[in-house]
Amino acid sequence: MNRFKQCVYTVILLATCLVASPFIYKQIWNSSKEKTKTEKLPPIEVNMPTMAAAQTGTAPGGENSTDTQQTTAPDGATAATGETAAQTETGTAPANAGFAYVQSDPSYFDDALFVGDSRTVGIQLYGTLKNADYFCDKGLAAYKIDTASVNGQTLDGVLKAKKYGKIYVMLGINEVGNNFDYTIKAFNSTIDKIKQAQPDALIYIMANLHVTTGAQTSTISNERINYLNASFSQLADYKTIFYIDVNPVFDDNDGALRSDASNDGVHVLANYYETWCSWLCMNTVKK
Repeated sequence: MNRFKQCVYTVILLATCLVASPFIYKQIWNSSKEKTKTEKLPPIEVNMPTMAAAQTGTAPGGENSTDTQQTTAPDGATAATGETAAQTETGTAPANAGFAYVQSDPSYFDDALFVGDSRTVGIQLYGTLKNADYFCDKGLAAYKIDTASVNGQTLDGVLKAKKYGKIYVMLGINEVGNNFDYTIKAFNSTIDKIKQAQPDALIYIMANLHVTTGAQTSTISNERINYLNASFSQLADYKTIFYIDVNPVFDDNDGALRSDASNDGVHVLANYYETWCSWLCMNTVKK
């Protein structure tokens, strides 16, 4: 009798599985489609005037670069110091853009504030723009910048303490794996805060630096970085807010950070922050 009951239960179980399986497979299929749908990035174009770029110097890691000595960069990355041929890029904006990028000397940044994460820490430590002010820290992100403290100061306090002529902002690499809408909203709020506190300042939105091909993951990829950069660029009006992108200086042919320009795949080697600063000097706007 017990054996008979076992057979009956087995038949019922099999029948239940046969009836339910189409619904289970359908649910799995729909969930898979929904996941693919949410992960697919919608097309978005960078809001940036087309520049007739003129390059000078040697690309990072090129034949004319010199030997360097290793030291430590932000976030524990091994960096290089020493002289290297600088690669710079600049261009002239279209006549109807109402402005043109021009070259300035480092004194242009004497009334500048840089806001950013560990890449900006690299500019502060290894760059040539020593008279600028910096509100930057490892791991700094737009979604937590309102509560962040750097050397005992908040961004609100820094913005209220001094009048700036230019403010450079680069945030996003630490939240590139997060929800895009949340990140973009937080970044836009940061720019609005800066505009309200410093209405006379020129604001430069700096594109997030790419990572090397080998440093990419499913959540931290150059595709996602490009999407964030393009979204941030929409805030530029090219009157008081400008979007600038240094990536062509350090990219390889695949649009990734050159592996020979970085030791950890995320930060450029220390000597290339000097290259970066030279590029910034060549892409300034006069009021």
